[in-house]
Amino acid sequence: MSLADGLELLNLIGRQVEVHLVNETSVTGRVYTVDPETHNFILQDSSSTTFLPYSNITKYTVLSEHVTNHVTKVTLADLREIDEKYFPSTVRHISKENCEKLKVRLVEHLQKHRVPVELRGEEEVVVAGVVRCRPPYDRNSCFSTNDIVLGRIQNILATFDVS
Repeated sequence: MSLADGLELLNLIGRQVEVHLVNETSVTGRVYTVDPETHNFILQDSSSTTFLPYSNITKYTVLSEHVTNHVTKVTLADLREIDEKYFPSTVRHISKENCEKLKVRLVEHLQKHRVPVELRGEEEVVVAGVVRCRPPYDRNSCFSTNDIVLGRIQNILATFDVS
């Protein structure tokens, strides 16, 4: 499967789609938003808002070319629920000082393994040009659309002590 490029994904906003998942189920709803970089979807139906990480998506099918702007407003409670469900709580409890120390140690660890690293912003570390790592800088806080490189970087990070 090849998901579309970012611009094509952005054109899905407001359309009715069926998203097929790796567990052989599917979710139907109107595209509330999609991240053109990570390809994560947020769908809405009449009663719920659903976050679908790219890693769980095998393909999508547009059910209606009709674009509607009638979507339910996502509430702060919805966003908190998505955050709690899909992102580690440790991200919210790491101090800025510890975050900086971890970032420095991570860069050193990756450089020791001869992996190219660049810093982007205050927290993000870009590895091998395609993998983005964010606090708490463990194997589960890395994201990429290149699954092969992501897997290799996660294997290296398995030996990285974040404590």
